[in-house]
Amino acid sequence: MNTDALSLVMKYLSRALMLLLLMPVLNYVKGTVAKKMGDDTAEMAGRITLNPMAHLDLLGSLMIMLIGFGWSKPLPINYNRMKNSRVGAVVMAITGPLTLFIMAILCKNIAEILYYLLTGMTGVAVYLIFSILGSLATCIGVIHLLPLPGMDGFTLIYHLAGNKFVSWYHRNQRTIDQVSFYILLFLFFVGDLTRGAFDPLGWIIAFFNFIFSLTTLWVPFVFG
Repeated sequence: MNTDALSLVMKYLSRALMLLLLMPVLNYVKGTVAKKMGDDTAEMAGRITLNPMAHLDLLGSLMIMLIGFGWSKPLPINYNRMKNSRVGAVVMAITGPLTLFIMAILCKNIAEILYYLLTGMTGVAVYLIFSILGSLATCIGVIHLLPLPGMDGFTLIYHLAGNKFVSWYHRNQRTIDQVSFYILLFLFFVGDLTRGAFDPLGWIIAFFNFIFSLTTLWVPFVFG
């Protein structure tokens, strides 16, 4: 198998691992944090589990496999059941991206370590799997930070902004949600359409990937 074919196989294998590993871990952590904050809605719905079948959404899973971006079943969270709903919402909004970024760092470090420990095509294959998986976790983490409805970045703004913002959003929720969806699609595809000439989301993701790659600089000194 040549390098291009191997890269293609690894890309789709990594996307499958995102569905079977990253998404369940993300929802498990968020559900656990919600429970610690006083809301057991996710637990009652059977979502505090690492079983991927409890989290998979058919359309979202297909999107992930086809284009690398999609979603799992929405995690049921009731902020009103938390000890402090505002604090709980902020903590939950931070938990999502933070969990993904930690997983990205772990995947990148595992990729580098196994690259030195394994040899031949096995080493290359395993390196590609964890490297791409780390990049996907970074990508999703950055997307979660966007200040668009449905994203953790917007949740932060919604719960930290004043009543005027909240009222404005609810008065125009339908329009704002629709526009935000198109903005997200634009950000996700504009890089490919312009062949990288204009790709703000890609630039941000690349920056985070660069920062996270710095955490692997120790690996060659230990395993090289």
